[in-house]
Parts: sequence; structure tokens; C-alpha cells
Amino acid sequence: MAHIEREVKIKLFSPPLRVLLTKLKNKYIFLGEETQKDIYYNSPIRDFRQTDEALRIRKSNGKIELTYKGPKLSSQSKSRLEINVEISSPEDMDRILQNLGFKKVIELEKTRWNFKANNYTISLDSVKGLGDFLEIEGIDVDEESLLNFVNNFLHENDITGERTLKSYLELMVEKIEKTNSNPN
Repeated sequence: MAHIEREVKIKLFSPPLRVLLTKLKNKYIFLGEETQKDIYYNSPIRDFRQTDEALRIRKSNGKIELTYKGPKLSSQSKSRLEINVEISSPEDMDRILQNLGFKKVIELEKTRWNFKANNYTISLDSVKGLGDFLEIEGIDVDEESLLNFVNNFLHENDITGERTLKSYLELMVEKIEKTNSNPN
């Protein structure tokens, strides 16, 4: 199913993730905890880093999806076309993609706690190798509504952090490149 996903991602500074998790469980509808493992691929015909696209296989609590994400549509939020297809075998999908020339780029793991507030999903993410993040997502919502909700949510919950339009994939690739160029 295709839709426009709009989200704001924030690298958390304070409060600590565990404190914020307890606070949110007392204020919002808790949807559950997920363990997600993502395998990202690059295309043989165009470089997804240049076109700002993404293709991944995600394993999450027994569910497996192939996801395509189109280029970002905004400079204010991470808004983009997203198409998800449920698949039954990540190994077979991986073989199909590799036989078509797609290359594995990176694997990411995270634990995610999801909450619901109005038309928004609030996710606290602990990403292996990157740290703790807050994502607030609205599906097919207008950008102004999302940004207003985010600003109010941050203020009401005394949250500080740094907003980023970069995906976890982009952040991890940057970290790896920085580490490789700075071996000391």
C-alpha cells in the first residue's frame, strides 16, 4: 500500500530514553515494543544515495516487509512516498534482489516503543550504534499539522534534542565513513 509518510526525527538529549518511556506510558496509548532488523540495498542502475531513495527488507516481531521509500518531498519534515509489501521469506527476497544486481549496503538493528496520540504515532528508538531517537509520524497528514503537533509534544514533555531529516541508514553510513577516515 502506498501513502505519504511525514515524520520528524529527533536525536534525544534529554530526558534519557528510559525516563521518557515511563512518562509516555503514563500519558499516551502504548501500542507495544518491536525489535526491528533492516537490510538496506542499493540499485544496480542508480545510486540511491544520489536519488535519495531507499529499499529495505525489515524483520519486525515475526512480520517481514519489503519497503521502497521515494525521495524526500520537504525540507521541514521527512516526507516521502512509502510502499510496503509483506513477504514470507527474507532469504528468498534477498536472493531475488541480489540476482537482479542489488547490493546489500548495511544492516541496522533497533528496539522501538510505539505510542498513539491523535492521528500520530510516536516512536522511541534505541538504534544499535547510533543512540536514542524520537520519531513522530503522521500518515497522509499535512506538514503544518505535523510540525505543530511535534512542537507542542516536545514542549509538553520537556524534550530536548536535535532534529534531523536524515534516515538511520544515512546516519549510520556517515558514522562509518567518519570512523574510516579517522582511524585514530
